[in-house]
Amino acid sequence: MQNNIASYDHSKHSKRLLFIDVMRAYAILMMVQGHTVDSLIDPIYRDSSYWLFSLWDQMRGVTAPVFFFSAGTIFSYLLLRKNLPIRKNERFYKGMKRVVILLLLGYALRFNFDIIFSSKEFSFLNYKFAFAVDALHCIAIGLGLILLSYFIHRITKIYVWLIYFIFASSAFYFYPSIVDVDFSFLPIPIASYFTKAYGSNFPIIPWTGFVMWGALLGYLLSKRVNLAFNNIFAIAMLLLGLILHYYSGSILDFLFNLTNNSNFDYLNRNNFLYYHLGNVHIVLGILAIISNLVKIPDLLSSIGKSTMMIYVVHIFLIYGTGLNHGLAYYFGKSLNPYEVIIVAILIEIFFIVLVYYWAKLEIILQDKFPKLFPKKKII
Repeated sequence: MQNNIASYDHSKHSKRLLFIDVMRAYAILMMVQGHTVDSLIDPIYRDSSYWLFSLWDQMRGVTAPVFFFSAGTIFSYLLLRKNLPIRKNERFYKGMKRVVILLLLGYALRFNFDIIFSSKEFSFLNYKFAFAVDALHCIAIGLGLILLSYFIHRITKIYVWLIYFIFASSAFYFYPSIVDVDFSFLPIPIASYFTKAYGSNFPIIPWTGFVMWGALLGYLLSKRVNLAFNNIFAIAMLLLGLILHYYSGSILDFLFNLTNNSNFDYLNRNNFLYYHLGNVHIVLGILAIISNLVKIPDLLSSIGKSTMMIYVVHIFLIYGTGLNHGLAYYFGKSLNPYEVIIVAILIEIFFIVLVYYWAKLEIILQDKFPKLFPKKKII
């Protein structure tokens, strides 16, 4: 690969989009430390005027968008890289299975066993947090939209990238229209997908938008995979991110003045969506450049491929589930900054070590029990 900047040519060594692995590793490790600090630090230290806390808060704000975006990118890339009809595309059926698994895991991690013992007087309102929509639910719906887009594309021949764009832009555009809607007319498990009123952290509007913007990148890479190993592409992503970060408000204001559409005005006055979309592209561009300049350690790539395992374990460890108490139960909102930094570092080390030995355990299991643990194809 010829380039003005000396670089390590990953395209000759792996079919994987290594910068996406790095992006996913960044997102999951940032999520772990972010949840650790947020759960354990004493509220008296949450001072935005302090530069270190402000920086942490800014970085934490981009974690979920990066997590969702990278999930959409890799899922779309794998689905589209072979131009096959639905019935011959194994990725379509694997994708459907992944959606179901994510939804089941999302509910299982929030399951409240008291539900079993209150069947005679059961009320969704009493157990609303068990049905709240979190990251796994939102990603599942986003991946479902990618599959739906592919299905529509194969049936109608409408460009799949156009369908992605419509879903992505609609998730952002209609957010102002529904943010204050009272969804109490719907059953709580359904309403939770659209409102934060029942404890949801990531209602599907607007958060699936980040998954679908990622899917657009996945489409582009499925058609031009060598872009992933090109510094010009990485710099273009970085520049796009800077434009969205600094000028998306001005663009939204221009659209409001042009159309007099109040949604654009609301999005401008509460510009966290396109602002964070810009931050996602800044992270993407920087990590893509780094991935092209140096050899990515296998361990870092393994962390990026183990996001689901890390996510599930970190819920058990930090928040607890219906089966256990997490650190938040014992030390929630009680630690000073020095204590919480030490705990966060120890938890990050724990997960890095866990991934290291998990990868070795997988190899052993694949050798001894190949039918139960088949070797994964290189993607």
